[in-house]
Amino acid sequence: MSKAFLKYVLCSFLIFPLWWLSCVPTFKLVEGNRYRDPAGYFEFLYPKGNWTLLSHKNVALVLWNPQQKATIVVNVTPLDRDLDLYNLTRHLLIAFEHKRIISQDTVGLNGRASLKTVIVAWAEETQVKAEAYVVKRDGVVYDILFWSPLEVFPYNVELFHQFLTGIRFLHPKEPY
Repeated sequence: MSKAFLKYVLCSFLIFPLWWLSCVPTFKLVEGNRYRDPAGYFEFLYPKGNWTLLSHKNVALVLWNPQQKATIVVNVTPLDRDLDLYNLTRHLLIAFEHKRIISQDTVGLNGRASLKTVIVAWAEETQVKAEAYVVKRDGVVYDILFWSPLEVFPYNVELFHQFLTGIRFLHPKEPY
């Protein structure tokens, strides 16, 4: 075995983990269990339970609970024009198949008006129930989406509501 090959293998084992870690969003620990997103749009309390922080292109935050098969997604998008909450919600829910709206109401979330939508739909060949909140603030739209399999939704939605009580919308320091 040549020295060049050994150097290549050694560098691969050292560089790959560093590269992989750079793909995961870096949330700044503010205090206790409170984190801030890298661009400064929001803070959140890390939920209790077995939640894993995942990375996904063009999404600010993805939390996955493999035991409960539950997902929380927060996305932040600067608005270049004023769209109403109903159109923004329709766009947010486009990835779900065979969706049926259970309820849709304007509610307060962290001092802001938001459109709360509850649906039953299909995602990745599983029937799910989802709860979505769309909030506008200072030219930015916040999409907060939660879903889990239909049969475990009542338990999981309580975990999501705890997450919602801990989210704070901030004034961004830099654009996404």
